[in-house]
Amino acid sequence: MRRARIDEAKEILEFCEDCFGSKYMFPDEMEAVILNDDNRLFVEEEGGRIIGAILFICEDKETIIKDMEVSEEDYDRISKGLPTLHHKFSIVREDSRGKGLMTRMLADAIDSLEQEKRYGAIFTQGWIRNEQVPMENIFVQNGYVCYKRQIRPWWKYSDRTCSICNGRCRCDAMVYYRSLSLL
Repeated sequence: MRRARIDEAKEILEFCEDCFGSKYMFPDEMEAVILNDDNRLFVEEEGGRIIGAILFICEDKETIIKDMEVSEEDYDRISKGLPTLHHKFSIVREDSRGKGLMTRMLADAIDSLEQEKRYGAIFTQGWIRNEQVPMENIFVQNGYVCYKRQIRPWWKYSDRTCSICNGRCRCDAMVYYRSLSLL
């Protein structure tokens, strides 16, 4: 696994839309993410093509508290006073699923982040589908802790469609976090 390159932005964006619906991210957003040294967009390749990607965006305290409804006290405890990351997405191509790739990619990405000793924690939201979070087993296997159910956090994205709702998103989410080791 390696960091994404700017020339891969379009391919990764198309990959995201296949997984999450249209306008999940915009071209300028994807390019900005890749160019920002505080963010981490990891990709997995096979046969010269990207088969998986994981995006972590560096987010400030106020954004995590507001967007994920994390209490200030919990944020401070979990982050240990260090910068935090928003685990925005994890995707694997359909023909590469079911082989443990996502679990391994996430473990490798977290290991890389822990080696940096720069970030205190990762926060993420997992869509709830049929009262289950499809990513929950992968999150738990990689040390994430369930924090709380969040009611319709996607309301603010009026111009984006959801691959679950097939329109403006009405999904609830579960918020998870993972503290990173600084040893």
